[in-house]
Formats: sequence, structure tokens, C-alpha cells
Amino acid sequence: MVRLNNYILKTISINFFSIFMPLFVIASVVFLIRVSTITSIIEINSYEMLKLYLFIIPDLLFYTLPLSFFIGSVLAFNKLSFDSEMVVIFSLGVAPKKILLLLFKLAIFLTLLLLLISMVMIPHTKQMYKEFVKYKQQEAVFNIKATEFGQEFGNWSIFIGSIEESAEQKIYKDVALFYKSSDNEEKFIIGDEALINSGGGMVQLIVRHGFLFSYKLDKMRKIFFQTMTINDLTSINSYKYKDTIQYFEYSLQNKKRRVKLITNLVLSFFPLMAIFLILAIGIQNMRYGKGLINLFMGLSIFLFYGITFAITKELDFQAFYLLPIWLLGSYGIYRKRISQRY
Repeated sequence: MVRLNNYILKTISINFFSIFMPLFVIASVVFLIRVSTITSIIEINSYEMLKLYLFIIPDLLFYTLPLSFFIGSVLAFNKLSFDSEMVVIFSLGVAPKKILLLLFKLAIFLTLLLLLISMVMIPHTKQMYKEFVKYKQQEAVFNIKATEFGQEFGNWSIFIGSIEESAEQKIYKDVALFYKSSDNEEKFIIGDEALINSGGGMVQLIVRHGFLFSYKLDKMRKIFFQTMTINDLTSINSYKYKDTIQYFEYSLQNKKRRVKLITNLVLSFFPLMAIFLILAIGIQNMRYGKGLINLFMGLSIFLFYGITFAITKELDFQAFYLLPIWLLGSYGIYRKRISQRY
């Protein structure tokens, strides 16, 4: 039995990696395209792009590992079936439940790994990603140059006439700022000078001796001021948790994070939920079942992931009822197709 287990593991491993590598590369390209969109607001080099890519690797693994395990295992048993090796294995008296036990051990290991990734690694890497982007945005603010267009301070477009530097601070001369809100209100600020203050966990632009034009729906206002403070809301410290316990506490209080937490928890159990379907779909009659395997695999993945994403928002933690229902349903398919036959 040990040799049989090793042989099945070898076959599963070959199919697993042949599925995992293309999926991982495709997912990497998609995520890198998403990451590259931040270059419109911050400037990063190749090393920093690599750093951002490392931050998204847990996300890539969370979605590619269970799919690769399911598809690779199904294809492995499908190959054994069409090479008539499953017929030989069952003829030697090996019961399907012994093969199921091997899959169960693999699924337990992968489920625990996915729980570790989703509950520990992903929260911290996402926080590191956000902190890195915030740091680069602040760095861009402190590196504002004179007489250059296209620079930004938070949601404001900013233009600086000249800069006077001293050992203590920079003084920005002839400052102009423009902002257009979502309700089509336009604001234009002109100031003689400005300072940047980063105290209190927020970056602020302090404009002195100027005026503000505000225009909306054919109404214009002009306001003179001695000092105006503009807060960069994107610089607010978004660090919400320091460890896994705080992550759970924060996620339970935040509706959006709560849905994401429940979704990730349910999806982490997909390898365990799939063990009966792996044998039910993978072990096929070499005459009749070959053309249906891709359909059954795609339908299984679509149903589990689709139902999970659909119900977690509405049912909260009651979404976990999906797991025993799915397990009983897949066991019924396994019993009808495999257990009663072999």
C-alpha cells in the first residue's frame, strides 16, 4: 500500500505542478497589471515593483493552490483510469476509501495552509502593501519640485513657483492649488507661500497669505485668508491591527472586512470539500466518461466559489452551513458513482 500511495502521490504531484505553474503565472500577470495602475499616482522603480509583487504572493497562493490541487488530482485519477491502472488497483482489492484517506491527508494539510495564508499572511502583507503605497505618496509630497506641472498633494493639483530651503524646513513660494470635487465644485487657491507639516500622523500643507476661488453652478465665491491648512487624507495612518487577534477584532467590526473574512474562511475548506468529487469525477469509464471531465470540474469550481461569494454577504457566519451541505451532496455523488461500484 505504501508503494501505491507513493505512486498516486507522484502522479498527483506531476499534474498539480503542471496546473499550478500556468495558473500562478497568469494570476501574477493579472495582479501585476493591477499593481502597475498605482504608478499613475506614485513613482516606483523595478526593485519597488518586485517588493509590491512579493506582497501579493499570498493572495496568488490562496486562489491557485486549491484549484491546482482539485484539477491536478482529478486529472491524475482520470489518467490512471484511461491507462487502466485504476481497474488493476481495484482488482487487487484496494478499496476506494483507502485512496480517499490519502486524499484526506493531503486536503487537511492544504486546508491548514490556506487558513494560515488567509488569516495570517494576507492581512499582514496587505497592510504592508498599503503602508508602502502611503509612504511613497508622502515621499512624493516631500519631493515636490518648483515649476513642474502634474504634481499632486492629496486630491489637489499643485504648482510651486520656487522653493527656499534652509536647515530646518522648505518654504514653497507662489503656491497654486486646484481641486474638483465629485459634485463638480471647483476650488482654486493662490498663496504667497506654504509649508509642509507631517506631525500628528497626517501630512498638512499650510498656505499663507492668499485667497480661494470656489465655483459651483454659476456661483462663485472669493475668500481671503491669512493661513489655510489643507489635510492630505491619504496620509492618515491606516494601520488597524498588529496581530491576527486584532485582525479578527477589526474585521468583525467592519462590515466589508467581515464579509471578506467569512469568505476566505469558507474558501479555505475547498480542498476538504473536494475530496469526494475528485474520485467521483476523476475515476471514469474509459469508454464513456472522457468528454465530461472538464465540464464536471468547471461546474464544481463555479458552484462552490459562486455560491460562497453569493451567500457570505447575506448570511454572515451562517454561510458555513454550506460546508456540511456541500460535503453531504458530494458524498452522495461519490457513493453512487464510486463506492457502490468498486
